Amino acid sequence: MTKKRAKAKKKKSGLFSLRYLLPAGFFLALSVFLLLGLNRNPNEIPSPLIGKAAPEYALPRLADAPASIGRRALAPGNANASTGQASAHASAGSDAKGANDNLVSSQALRGQPYLLNVWASWCMPCLQEHPQMMALAQSHRIRIVGMNYKDQPADARRWLARNGNPYDEIIVDGQGRTAIDFGVYGVPETFLIDAEGRIRYKLTGALSVQTLQDQLLPAIAALENNGQPSGSTTSPRPNPAP
Repeated sequence: MTKKRAKAKKKKSGLFSLRYLLPAGFFLALSVFLLLGLNRNPNEIPSPLIGKAAPEYALPRLADAPASIGRRALAPGNANASTGQASAHASAGSDAKGANDNLVSSQALRGQPYLLNVWASWCMPCLQEHPQMMALAQSHRIRIVGMNYKDQPADARRWLARNGNPYDEIIVDGQGRTAIDFGVYGVPETFLIDAEGRIRYKLTGALSVQTLQDQLLPAIAALENNGQPSGSTTSPRPNPAP
């Protein structure tokens, strides 16, 4: 009888230990995965949008923006055209204050490749990359569309007047909702979009001289030669959204 009790007690003790060891092991494994995730640079994660159609949008132009140094005509089409989905997004996500009612849609921009640069006047890395954007605009290699992100229109105008305007078009995403569709979590971010409206290249962070020469210009050249540049790259971490 005593042996049976001892055996039952031992079995119960083993089950008791297992009961607590399993949660402890699970917690330890979860902690390891969390630690690995925190130590990983989110800029190094490739964008899932590469090779896919860019999100549809229709956003208002920044009113009374300083003259662009490289302004060219839009691709054939109505710059005010928009789909029902894009119009709804514009009314929900754009900042009408300081922006006129003239919408620029993603559909109207199709027909020629363009560079979509997400920027803000409060963004220090945007100022760091600005000389490269100005040089690219002066080269007339590609249209540049600036998406002014979570900014005050008056601040955006002053910033452009002080530093120069490289953009062929400036669209206002005051609430940042269109940027969310693009997977933007900080600024600057830059997307190379082909004539069919597909994202071919993404840069997270400021555009450096080296990145411009080694990656972005070759990606633009590949589009000019009907190539298919793809992938994403990183620069110093962008400013997080306010």
